[in-house]
Amino acid sequence: MSRIQRLGVSAFFVTGLMCCVQSVQACNCASGVAAAAPTAAYYAPATTAYYAPAATAYYAPAATTDYYAPAAPACCAPAPTACCAAPVAMVERRYYVAKPIYETSEREEHVTVQKPVTETSERDEHYTVQKPIYETAEHDETIVVNRPVYETAERDETIVVNKPVYETAVQEQYSTQYVPVVSARPVCGCGGIVGQQTVTNYVPETVVQKVPVQTMHYVQEQQVRKVPVQTMRWVQEEQVRKVPVQTVRYVDEDQVRKVQVQTVHMVTEDQVRKVPVTTCRIEYEEHVEQVPAGQ
Repeated sequence: MSRIQRLGVSAFFVTGLMCCVQSVQACNCASGVAAAAPTAAYYAPATTAYYAPAATAYYAPAATTDYYAPAAPACCAPAPTACCAAPVAMVERRYYVAKPIYETSEREEHVTVQKPVTETSERDEHYTVQKPIYETAEHDETIVVNRPVYETAERDETIVVNKPVYETAVQEQYSTQYVPVVSARPVCGCGGIVGQQTVTNYVPETVVQKVPVQTMHYVQEQQVRKVPVQTMRWVQEEQVRKVPVQTVRYVDEDQVRKVQVQTVHMVTEDQVRKVPVTTCRIEYEEHVEQVPAGQ
């Protein structure tokens, strides 16, 4: 039997003993008045056993039970059929509640991993290619061409032309001119002729002038002139020309090129990583409450 169970059994016996004492006191009080009243029996409730985890050692404090009861019971009333109510004793009941507490920490974990390492190298690769070689030569080619030959000759051509003929004649041209004529005119005054006044009058006069006049007329005349005539004829002619001839031939040629070779090998590497670790521990909290004795 655990310590908590032993405490529960002890409290049960103490509560039962207290109920018996109260019942005897109530009967003694009511013996001179009336018959013994029926007593109420108080039964302690069933106890709850708390089982702590196997890894946790729990030591409960010593059980202390305090009784709060009056020094002397109250007397019953003088009524023939009623008695005084029994005083209720209060006790402190202490119980513990298990409370889980979770704690998270980190621990170092050493692991070995395979890490790939890639290495790149070069190697020579020989291969054969067909290399073209172009050669150019010339050969004579005879062709017949038509070459134009231009010939120029002259022929007589009679044409009629209008030849200008100029003739000069004299023509009389009549014109009117005004010739000034000065005359004296007497001036009359109060006493007769005072003097003379000179007066200029213009008298028209016909003048004949000899003016040369040139006239032109065309006279037709035949002329013979040389007209060039060009003729063209085709003459066949053989020509020799150089014609380029290109030939190609292929020659095998060895070449070397660099080829990348990639290799992968695994390397063992130790790594340290943080691993979260969650632990749970149980803490017991003590609770105290006032309950009537016997409950």
